[in-house]
Amino acid sequence: MANKHLKRVTVPSSWMVSRKGKKFISRPKGSFSMSTGMPLITVLKDVLNLVSTRKEGKRVLNSKEIAVNGIRRKEEKFMIGLMDVLSIKELGQTFRMLLDRNGVLRLVPIGGSEASIRPCKVTGKRSLKGGKVQLSLHDGRTCLGEASHSTGDTVVFSVPEGKISQHFKLEPGSQAFLIGGNNVGRIGLVNAISGDKVTLKVGDAVTEASKRFVFVVGKEKPLIKIAA
Repeated sequence: MANKHLKRVTVPSSWMVSRKGKKFISRPKGSFSMSTGMPLITVLKDVLNLVSTRKEGKRVLNSKEIAVNGIRRKEEKFMIGLMDVLSIKELGQTFRMLLDRNGVLRLVPIGGSEASIRPCKVTGKRSLKGGKVQLSLHDGRTCLGEASHSTGDTVVFSVPEGKISQHFKLEPGSQAFLIGGNNVGRIGLVNAISGDKVTLKVGDAVTEASKRFVFVVGKEKPLIKIAA
């Protein structure tokens, strides 16, 4: 049981689930950190309230077309996380997983062209043989990138093709979504970068944030809709 499930009282505070009632909850399988992703079955049952039991959730996953980043997923423990796009064909609804201003993972309804993009933060970069560049991303995955891509930047993937379609540098003038700190869940305008600290204008205030909490989401305007 311990390897397959988690005790509800031990799940991250970012999971929007009740700590009361049933003792255990599904343990996710994926590359996101536990604080930025959760199992698909938990999303259906505890976040969207589309099903009331695990058995019902498994039946829905097997019989309905539910896709993450444009790819149908049937595995109940599949991890859906920050910036992922969830589509439920039968309901005609598409959502993006984001953090709200309390640092809680929530699904924000999206539509139009936004449903076809997925921003990923570059968390690491290294050179490979043959002059190739490998990027490490916020979701735990790696991909091939370009020499112009740097740690702290954002690469935008097309959905479902999974190809890099845009690149935003972490630089003054960038629009950034804050994924931690006092202003989590808000958009800020990058003013300056010094070492591991980034100065941003958030609303009418100027604040400082750790670079690890700064997720670039556009230049002149944010590329994504954020939680209210």
